[in-house]
Amino acid sequence: MGTAIRLSLRPADDAKVVPLEVLRDFADVQTSWSYLEEDSQYYSDLKDTPGLILRHRADRSHYVDLGFVETAPDTVQLAVLDRPDADTPLSPDDRADLLDAFLSAMRNYLSDRPDHVGLEVNRDAASS
Repeated sequence: MGTAIRLSLRPADDAKVVPLEVLRDFADVQTSWSYLEEDSQYYSDLKDTPGLILRHRADRSHYVDLGFVETAPDTVQLAVLDRPDADTPLSPDDRADLLDAFLSAMRNYLSDRPDHVGLEVNRDAASS
């Protein structure tokens, strides 16, 4: 069972912001996060829309992937993906903790950007 939320990344000014580019840059500069290029291409093809996969490593042996797909020019839908080789899926509490960790790291990253990108989170709209 996946957990999904919608994220909007909007610039404060007239600067053009492409959410998937912001997410790739986020993964490049944040420790414990990485962009998976081949998996992202597969996920985009599977979803038939631009998307990407970010991997979060809690430690050397534990990781979780987040899938993002574009739903509008400044909006992406985020889903916590279960690892195919996992014995059990993540619990709802673990999923919520992972989303909170991602959102905290993203807010910190955005606060350091010179173009003042705002983040809006809608946890309920992803199911609509």
